[in-house]
Amino acid sequence: MKRMHALCVMLLIATPTVHAADASRNSFKPLPGKAVFLRGDNLVTQALPEYGASRPAALQTPQERAAGLSAVMVTPNGDQYESRMDPQDVAIFEKAIKDLERLGRNATTFGAPPVLPLSGAKTMFTPSAVIGVDNRVQITNTVASPYWHIGRIAIGCTGTLITPKHVLTAGHCVSNGAGTWYSSLNFTVAQNGSYAPWGTQTWTRAVTTSAWHSSADSNYDYGMIVLSAAPHGGNSAWGVYSGGTHVITGYPGDKPTGTMWTHSGSVSTSGAYRLCYTIDTAGGQSGSGIADGGGVTVRGIHTTGSPSQNCGTRITSTVYSTLQNWIATYPN
Repeated sequence: MKRMHALCVMLLIATPTVHAADASRNSFKPLPGKAVFLRGDNLVTQALPEYGASRPAALQTPQERAAGLSAVMVTPNGDQYESRMDPQDVAIFEKAIKDLERLGRNATTFGAPPVLPLSGAKTMFTPSAVIGVDNRVQITNTVASPYWHIGRIAIGCTGTLITPKHVLTAGHCVSNGAGTWYSSLNFTVAQNGSYAPWGTQTWTRAVTTSAWHSSADSNYDYGMIVLSAAPHGGNSAWGVYSGGTHVITGYPGDKPTGTMWTHSGSVSTSGAYRLCYTIDTAGGQSGSGIADGGGVTVRGIHTTGSPSQNCGTRITSTVYSTLQNWIATYPN
């Protein structure tokens, strides 16, 4: 009964109308011992290789799928917590998600503009020219929509505000996939070189899937950073992937530090978990949102690259439900 109650809470949180109080019934339990951290800025600046299509869900064991539905959380002082899914409940949970999809419950959370005024704004310029075969374009007006929700993570990645205080990014931007966390997770939204229009916020928690944190399973390479304060009170829209042209915007490591670049193109699914595309990216753009609507609504998280294609984690109904659960469990 306890397992079924937790499952019902997670499914309820799959809709944007659930309040944070519902999360008090979720089960994140303390783990023994302190976390191990890799310390230092800019440690994740190279693109992870893309090994091809992800392993189909039908070929995964219940234990592997349970790890993908489980999560681990860390605080800056090294406290760790885990929310573990029982393999016996995986089929029940997945059936419930499919039932929601049949009812058209592929939810989207709407965005909001900043509510605090800018101070010390600089003159903005037009995007730079495309050079050679590099189709990325620099965004110098980073305080315009939708770029004011995108920021640089000190570890060397990109993230997107999906609530005023929660940053969506790749799992490999918070954990190395072998049980070790990164400590440099402070977030600078709308950074433009040395210019930080809303300053830099410190982090209070980082969350990722157990499947990524312990086993580097790229099917579940996504994570979330909780900030100590809301940078400007706004956030991007985000929701379940539904096809079409998408935009990837972030902070590539092969461009001047702290500069924002963007490119768009068609996106296709690769198995149940992945999105792939020929949109230009580079290391440093890990964690960037794969966004539709001209970059307004995030539908996936960029994670990997190769000479033939780049790929990322698809926001499915399950991923959406999981992220809503994390947000409600850790509103601060």
